[in-house]
Amino acid sequence: MSLHFKALRSSSSGNCLLIWTDKTRILIDCGLGSMRKTREILSSNLGNPADLAAVIVSHNHSDHISYYPLRVLEELGTTIRIHDKCLEQLKDKHFGGYGFGSLKLKPFGDAAFSVGELTIKPFEVEHNPQFPTYGFVITYMKKKAVIATDFNKWQEPAENFTDSDFIFVESNHDLELLRLHYNPNSRFHMPNPKTGQMICEVRKKSRKAPKTVMLGHLSMQRNEPNIALEETRKAFERLGMEIDFELAAAERLSASAEIKIE
Repeated sequence: MSLHFKALRSSSSGNCLLIWTDKTRILIDCGLGSMRKTREILSSNLGNPADLAAVIVSHNHSDHISYYPLRVLEELGTTIRIHDKCLEQLKDKHFGGYGFGSLKLKPFGDAAFSVGELTIKPFEVEHNPQFPTYGFVITYMKKKAVIATDFNKWQEPAENFTDSDFIFVESNHDLELLRLHYNPNSRFHMPNPKTGQMICEVRKKSRKAPKTVMLGHLSMQRNEPNIALEETRKAFERLGMEIDFELAAAERLSASAEIKIE
């Protein structure tokens, strides 16, 4: 009766997160770039990709969903769940004139919805104002996992993370590396110090520690896993707090280890 998680890809180059139970498997985003890469990654990590219950899309940036993965998901008969606010933008940005007559699109609103054994509660986060963006609280039995990337203000969404068993959260860039490799779009993402501050605040307000906190969506040019992890450790040290959970960083170009959430 466990909940499982694996980051198949997580970076500014592509994002695809797998979460599953014995009976239900879903992806959060599928921004894998090409049809070949999408087929390869799904087949090597899912066994039979046709068993996917759904892909839940956080927002319409191409590193989270795009034309070629949509073609593969249409072939597989996979249901695409996307917020009402994002539906027409998905068609305008990613259909590319292709009909997608067989694509299974099923929008959701602000209320919690179910996919198989999983209950998913979306919450909006502040990202690029042209792209409505959502994080997700995913519950199964008494287990709670929270997944959110692509946001730049943490105070309001932080309440969604309290008392979680697993957290996957963006730690996008190091401030010094941003100065060396400036990207104006970085202002829409969480820098390492803000992520560390948020995790501290969530831990203070939680009655229990999560089993694992995994940092994700690390920039290829403007971050390194050891830098992101150290910033979170420093945030806890400054407050005299103990890190009483496993702290990890997702691989950017390969799958992470499986996290078993018990």
